[in-house]
Amino acid sequence: MTVLETVAWVKPPEPIRGLDHLGVQAPCIALYGQLLPGITNVTDRARYYSFYSWLLWSFERRYSNHTVDEFRRVLRRAECLFSLIAIRHARVNGDNDEGLHGRAMVGRDKLLRIEEGKPFALEDYASLEGQNRYFKNKLGALGQYYFGPLRDLRVLDHHPGAGYPGYDKERGRKLAEALVSAVPEDEFFRILEQSTITWAELDKLSSFCPCQLSANVVEHELLLDLFLARTPMFQGDGGTTRRASLALILDLVGRSVSDPDYAFESLFRGGAYTRALFDGSPWQVAKTMEPALRGWGTYQRNELLSIAVQGLFAAILRAIERDEGRSIRRAGDAADIAVGLLSSRGEDLNISLSAKIDRVRDELPALADWRHENHELQRGWRLQGLDLDDDGKIENVAGESVAILLALLARGVDEYPYGDFEIDQEYFDPREIHLLSFRQTSSGEWSGMTVEAWIRWLAVQWGITRHLRVALRKLRGERRDTFRIRPLEDELRVVEVPLPVFTQPRVGKALQILRDVGLIDHGKGVIVLTQRGRIELEACRAG
Repeated sequence: MTVLETVAWVKPPEPIRGLDHLGVQAPCIALYGQLLPGITNVTDRARYYSFYSWLLWSFERRYSNHTVDEFRRVLRRAECLFSLIAIRHARVNGDNDEGLHGRAMVGRDKLLRIEEGKPFALEDYASLEGQNRYFKNKLGALGQYYFGPLRDLRVLDHHPGAGYPGYDKERGRKLAEALVSAVPEDEFFRILEQSTITWAELDKLSSFCPCQLSANVVEHELLLDLFLARTPMFQGDGGTTRRASLALILDLVGRSVSDPDYAFESLFRGGAYTRALFDGSPWQVAKTMEPALRGWGTYQRNELLSIAVQGLFAAILRAIERDEGRSIRRAGDAADIAVGLLSSRGEDLNISLSAKIDRVRDELPALADWRHENHELQRGWRLQGLDLDDDGKIENVAGESVAILLALLARGVDEYPYGDFEIDQEYFDPREIHLLSFRQTSSGEWSGMTVEAWIRWLAVQWGITRHLRVALRKLRGERRDTFRIRPLEDELRVVEVPLPVFTQPRVGKALQILRDVGLIDHGKGVIVLTQRGRIELEACRAG
């Protein structure tokens, strides 16, 4: 053992920017994970769900060398080849709609650099090293992105003793056989093993392109079975909940709701939170979809709580940078800073919190009127867009954050807001920040407080002290320094101000998958239901 090895423990932890510095996004992630199981923020295209099953099945059949190194070599070449097929097919068709072809295919950005028309060596991009390497993880996007979700769906599985993934002998094999029924498997592996490939050779493999999925009837129907849990094989492991969530998305698309000011995800958030469409009309859904709609509404309430707490914390840190030379002596000093930010806006901080909540309740726009500028949803979106680098906007960030919290208190929170989820109640520790602790604290510790006392409590307990606790937990458990305000001798010094953001609830990924399986399409920039989409939506409504 060298001297350096014996003293390595004194090396300081690696500073990283990290995520969720107050631990407020974890409940949101847990909720949308249950609402859309099997689809994640990195599972971009539907055909990978069958492609990986087929690749693993084919590797076992076609190769005698089943070592980890050989599997890595074949996997990495196959991922590159699959993406190149989609890139080539889009170019040959003269089609600029990458949502049909190569969008979000593995390694696409790197592979687009290959010069059109000239032969290329696949190994230059599939290798484990080199400046052209398409993916850092040795097991490519399968290891980095897809294996976990496909394992949870019981499509893939661990391969005992092999050192690389395996496929499920029932679900996985069915998907593998479905894919191979309409693609030239022999030609794929012949080209994969060539030292150089021409662009024209990729044309022989065009049936692998994601746009051709619907043309393979067997594979297409089986993937619909999987995503929409149409058969008993796919109805476990959260399949029926996924079906209901995808049906909600189809339902909203089918209502032809669109507005140039709102992305589809925003329309979905607004509808789920308020049960109203953007024009204020009720969003009424079939009974089969009711639990999912309530669940997404709970998720959005948790999102508003999350972004409001993040926003107040960010405003306090920016005010410390602007007004206090980047440091304070102790956590309690944040209380004075927060009060200063709110009082400078002319806020009445001397009345009781209960009286303030009553006043806010009288002034709030109707819940369904979520396009009103004073609606808490609009405040949440504004909060994400405010420029924290602008010294003149810091008070606005604090004001919007507190206004969201007051609106949530005025609207009220159910006694147990997570009743539609299968989450152990112990997960929602009262010391953490979530809707349950929000409700309990509002009727307990906050009871009898003035608005000023409440702001002081938030700044310290759900701000500085909360962040230090979360950062210390990550330091202890992960050996990662995520402090955004670092405790030093006789001071707390701001390192960086984290931006308040919503989580990404997989709705965009679900839209792409629904398009891949032919249930939605883009008509003149507007998302529309296809004929098959209307049929499947009606089936979901029926049960």
